[in-house]
Amino acid sequence: MTLRSDAMRAHPGFPWLEGGDVAGVRAFLTARGWLERDETVLDCARAGEGNMNLTLRVRTDRRSVVLKQARPWVEKYDHIAAPWERSLSERWFYERVATIPGVAGWVPRLLASDESARALLLEDLRDASDLTGLYAGGRLEPEEVDRLARVLRALHDGTAGDPLRPDFNRSMRELNHAHCFVVPLDPANGLPLDRFEPGLAAAAAALAGDAAVRAVAARTGERYRSAPGPLVHGDYFPSSWLRTADGVRVIDPEFCFQGEREIDVGCALAHLVLARQAPATARRFLDAYEGSAATCDLASVARYAALEIVRRLIGVAQLPIAPTRGWRGALLSRARDAALGGSLTPLWEPA
Repeated sequence: MTLRSDAMRAHPGFPWLEGGDVAGVRAFLTARGWLERDETVLDCARAGEGNMNLTLRVRTDRRSVVLKQARPWVEKYDHIAAPWERSLSERWFYERVATIPGVAGWVPRLLASDESARALLLEDLRDASDLTGLYAGGRLEPEEVDRLARVLRALHDGTAGDPLRPDFNRSMRELNHAHCFVVPLDPANGLPLDRFEPGLAAAAAALAGDAAVRAVAARTGERYRSAPGPLVHGDYFPSSWLRTADGVRVIDPEFCFQGEREIDVGCALAHLVLARQAPATARRFLDAYEGSAATCDLASVARYAALEIVRRLIGVAQLPIAPTRGWRGALLSRARDAALGGSLTPLWEPA
């Protein structure tokens, strides 16, 4: 049995939503007053992959909206438990950033929420596509790089003085900590890595046995878990970036918490490397983020970036990158050097 079936059996009265269930979604929206008078639901289908949450695009005779529901499992991996209350933190993120110039116009508007149903109703950024195509040869435009960096800087600067909330989204922070800093270096994690590249399992085992790497991961992971700071997105990578007719937008802040800004910057840089963007693109992102007032500790950025690369190469949350021969192993070695040296330089080298 999966966590999904167990949870549904344990909570028969919960309004579980499903893609394609027009009648169920219509009843859900009507009961909460989220439909306008005489508004008719025409269709509801999954909007993208929905890694963490069920995400539906609901089309009516008047508009299109996005309906998200958090469940006590990871939507893409329903054998992995996930904090059910994460939608409350995501709601707060949207409410908070709506007041921040430079950020408010670049994320969807929150239209409504229901705490008991763990559901959010969001503006639909129509005709948008996420940027996962970068992993298959797509390229970011210079203005997109600049916008993604500047929105992130505005988020961090705009919340740097917020009162600290140590327990804010704590469970999601712990979940991501495990998958970023613990599971990839667990030699008993049972991940079938050689299906992605011959010899990758052996390279992962060697890395897991490297005491210096494990020490850096432990120290960096502890900072991830506990260091205070501004509001961070928590998962700032191409699946959370949308290309629209009006420029790039940012979605899916369910991993948000108050922590070091280097976490988001390192994550973004890691994925520019993983997507094989030109080294100049990654440097441009960092330059655009730093601007005239540098705030990041670059050694910390390098460690977060390197360990994000490690977890995406040999951890659970694999990216849509085709099987390779040697590329993953070489990048894993470079990530090791970056983590141990606290330097981004090894990551800039073309694979």
